[in-house]
Amino acid sequence: MEATATSTRHDTRVLSLIGSGHFLSHFYQLSLPPLLLVWRDAFGASYAALGIVITLFALSTGITQIPVGILVDRIGARLILVLGLILEACAIAAMGFASSLNELYLLAVIAGIGNSVFHPADYAILNSSINSGRMGKAFSLHTFAGHLGGALAPATIIFLVALYDWRTAVMITGITGVVCALIIYSQGGVLRDEHSASKKTKANIGSEKKISTVQLMLSKRMILFFMFFMLASLTSNGVSSFSVIANVKIHEITLISASAALTAYLVASTSGILIGGVIADKAKEHHIIALISFLGSAAVFALFALLKLPEIMVIFLFAIAGLLQGILRPARDMMVRAVAPKGSIGRIFGYVSTGIALGSGLAPVFFGWIIDQNETIWIFWLLSAFTVGGAAIVLAQKRLGLD
Repeated sequence: MEATATSTRHDTRVLSLIGSGHFLSHFYQLSLPPLLLVWRDAFGASYAALGIVITLFALSTGITQIPVGILVDRIGARLILVLGLILEACAIAAMGFASSLNELYLLAVIAGIGNSVFHPADYAILNSSINSGRMGKAFSLHTFAGHLGGALAPATIIFLVALYDWRTAVMITGITGVVCALIIYSQGGVLRDEHSASKKTKANIGSEKKISTVQLMLSKRMILFFMFFMLASLTSNGVSSFSVIANVKIHEITLISASAALTAYLVASTSGILIGGVIADKAKEHHIIALISFLGSAAVFALFALLKLPEIMVIFLFAIAGLLQGILRPARDMMVRAVAPKGSIGRIFGYVSTGIALGSGLAPVFFGWIIDQNETIWIFWLLSAFTVGGAAIVLAQKRLGLD
């Protein structure tokens, strides 16, 4: 009983440290868009030029996740996590001193590089630090912390700008990240990764490391997971970016109702992440959870394309789709963990997370183009197709014996 309590306290401590960093990762990402409003006056630039700041942040994050994953596997996750958070936080704080748009561009690239450490390092630490019987809940709480940071970012940064000014606001948030990094560093002894394992385990890791990064990336199972993450990202970003416009045009509901549907989706998705963590720990066949989540979402999105629905039904069905998409996340991470060779967690999660970044980058352009062509109905058909594609990938993974 005492051992169980000690284990629970240990896992809670690990999750608090890792979750705080992931919270700030998403917080920084979503604190930048509201600043475009004040940056336009401060720098006299167009929104298109200012939008490049966000694009550079996202691109540098996506491009550097795989190299960071390699470093995580070679030298360990803890130091990289701390250094990445300090780099990102300092870059965000330094934006408060920027005197030109070009300086913001450079700092966005640096911040994005710092931001790239979280998925490779966090998953490597969670995999080695958390009791395996609670891994599903650990993955769900990790994801939840990131979502929470993103949800609180816009209101927080706007509040700080109103209270002080935008330069002070970004400096405060940046300094907060540095403090958090120092706390993580000071408590680092509780954060284990495969490099802090026993000698026997290290010997086993050494034999597994014969698999090169290129071999991993080009293997069927990892290509499938990359596509899995990309399709899931295309779906979630398509919903969050353009579902409001699509519902107003197709179902002829009010903007308030369409926004309420999106809010219902996001709230249900966040709740689904927590529910999915509990399910993932109890389930043995994680591919079944993923199949139900994907096919259920596909059916919902197809209904939006086939039928003209009343406002209350739109909101209800969006909540169902969000819940299913949330439940998917922990099962997805457990599936990746189940097939990761020893010593490769950092590289694998860095690689598949690049699929998330690619989906995030493609979705706004792709779905925006469809709306420009006045083919808004295809928003929902494509969301349905993406989720069916995700289900097909899960079946292919099962045939390869991935879960």
